[in-house]
Amino acid sequence: MTIEKSAMKEVNYSQFFIRIAIGLLIISIGFPFFINCFFSDWSKSGTFGDTFGALNALFSGLALAGVIVTIMMQKSELKNQQHELSLQRSEMQETRKEFLINRTTSLVYNQLDRFERCLNELSITHAGKPYIGNDAISFLNENRIHVMQSSDMSEEQFIKAKKDSIVKLIRIYGPNKSQIEKFAHNAYNAVEVLKMLIFLTELDIKHLNDIKNLFFTNVGFINMGIIEQICELTEDELKYMNSNEYDNLDIEPCSMFRSKIFLKPIKEFYYSKLNQENFPFLKAEWMDSRGEI
Repeated sequence: MTIEKSAMKEVNYSQFFIRIAIGLLIISIGFPFFINCFFSDWSKSGTFGDTFGALNALFSGLALAGVIVTIMMQKSELKNQQHELSLQRSEMQETRKEFLINRTTSLVYNQLDRFERCLNELSITHAGKPYIGNDAISFLNENRIHVMQSSDMSEEQFIKAKKDSIVKLIRIYGPNKSQIEKFAHNAYNAVEVLKMLIFLTELDIKHLNDIKNLFFTNVGFINMGIIEQICELTEDELKYMNSNEYDNLDIEPCSMFRSKIFLKPIKEFYYSKLNQENFPFLKAEWMDSRGEI
């Protein structure tokens, strides 16, 4: 459509120039005869010849008209070229954006595969029975404990219930500390690559949130629930348990502390909502944690 309009404009300019040229040509041909009608005495031919000087102005006007028409045509062509270049830039930007989205999405799925492998390698042993992969996740999920203080529960009852839940979880997690730490470290690395993709790409906030949600949706709320449970366990230990109780119960204190170091950033990033206001701060915190600031 743009090219057709440009062609129409060029044709109009050409016709405009031709009309001017024909008009000036007619004037230049008829001019001597017109002058001769009034100056038939050829003895005054010198004067008559001088009258042709006026034609110079006509031809100068013709040249000026040609220049004006040329400038108008070039202006129109430049405007059309600028419009076409603008369309090409927009198309290139959209193509580049689509490439970034596809590339980033592909890398996200690579990290999901990595996360899935570390889940499949997770091995939990309890009461002499081994649980591997999905069975281990299911076992940990079935033994998740979340104590809420109700209105009919006194403070002492709530604290006792908390301590009982802490001890039960320690007896499950403690003997499997090394396996859980391995899982936590691998999961942390996968999420760190996800953060790198999000914080260092040029996509807009909406697409970055979509990529982040894509990752954690595939991770699943069950796995995230286990990650949260491990993080909360160490926090609850520090809040409700004392050293004497560990000795009396013969359990290891803060056995999940190292795992929490790796899992807490995952939990925090999972609950973060990226927007224009907090994105620079989240990016700065991430870069600072990597020692890049």
